[in-house]
Amino acid sequence: MRGEDGVVEETRYVAGDGVLLGAGSRWLLLTDPGDERVLDELWSMLQGPPPPASRPLTERVMEIVDRAFDGEVPDLVLLDLTSGSPVSTSRGAGRLRVEGQRHHLSLSEPAVITPAAGPARRLLGGVVPARSAEVSLRSAAGNDGAGLIDGIPQEILAAKGPAGPPPRRPRPATPRPATPRPGDSVARDTTEPDPALMARIADAAPALVEQQPPTRVPAGSDQAPAEDHDGSTVFRPEHLTAAPAGETVQAVWCPQGHLTRPTSALCRVCRTQVAPQHPQRVPRPALGGLRLPTGEVVPLDRSVVLGRRPQPMSTSPADWPHLVTLPAEHTFVSRMHLHLSLEGWDVVARDLGSRGGTTLKVPGQAPVRMVQDHPYVLEPGHALDLADTYEVRFEVGPEVGVSGP
Repeated sequence: MRGEDGVVEETRYVAGDGVLLGAGSRWLLLTDPGDERVLDELWSMLQGPPPPASRPLTERVMEIVDRAFDGEVPDLVLLDLTSGSPVSTSRGAGRLRVEGQRHHLSLSEPAVITPAAGPARRLLGGVVPARSAEVSLRSAAGNDGAGLIDGIPQEILAAKGPAGPPPRRPRPATPRPATPRPGDSVARDTTEPDPALMARIADAAPALVEQQPPTRVPAGSDQAPAEDHDGSTVFRPEHLTAAPAGETVQAVWCPQGHLTRPTSALCRVCRTQVAPQHPQRVPRPALGGLRLPTGEVVPLDRSVVLGRRPQPMSTSPADWPHLVTLPAEHTFVSRMHLHLSLEGWDVVARDLGSRGGTTLKVPGQAPVRMVQDHPYVLEPGHALDLADTYEVRFEVGPEVGVSGP
């Protein structure tokens, strides 16, 4: 997608109380309408095919905005680079400033990302809370366009591959499944629960779906869960009091009796030296805890699914996860947003194709935006920020109430 002097190379934003929507050549920054349906409608408009000349994109977007804000004038700035020359519209405190190849969008003056405004995060596309953004174009300076087709050098266009059929690909060590897993984000619409999946769960384990409604369990307590003040819930039925049967790992013991992986010289819990010993296969212990913003700790003795309406990733009752339900007001968080699985001694996080995205925060390093369905192995102290609004942290040690073998 081309802009005025080149293609869109990068978009960065600063988190804030507005909303940034878009990808590629279309970007919209506006006051948060507080209605997920409005955001979905705007998102579909920006991602759709080029509108007809009779109804340009600006007119269609403004029609949605006027309806959402009941005729009031919100702060807004729209940038469209699809046609080859920039088209922009602003309202209220919305501002657009162009500096060479950089287009600065802001809901206040000055319309520029500065270090004082906060850290700028890279965004390929989506819907995130933001107060300013910068859309940068790849410069075409020094190139007269001769011998290029859509920016591709002639020598690349004229290149030919080797003669004969392509070589056979080696068979992968682990064959891929023929069909997607139930709940796989590639085939799942995260805006609504999958009725077929819920029906299969009901057939496989009727006792599980007849449990009382999801409620919270205070950290370190074995009592029945109770509703928390912020409305977020953790579905933890009575049958989840122990780790799934059959999950075993090779382990050694530290002097305090904690189990840890054989390749580690220090105990994963108390960090004391582990004496040389022959590892033994034992039931896998809880690998730590997932601390929520409310202070509660979800034990990592099985997988965890987080979202505004989470559901199991498998129909097997033995694989039933902890379901962490976020309050309805977290509209940037998808219904199925984040999945944590236990693979041997590793805690692996995957973003489930969420709309608002997930940011991995490693102490001492720059935040990383997680790639959809890509596995990220967590270490103690790593934090996961769901849609820049709800942050959870992986912890290990006595302070999380998960320290025994």
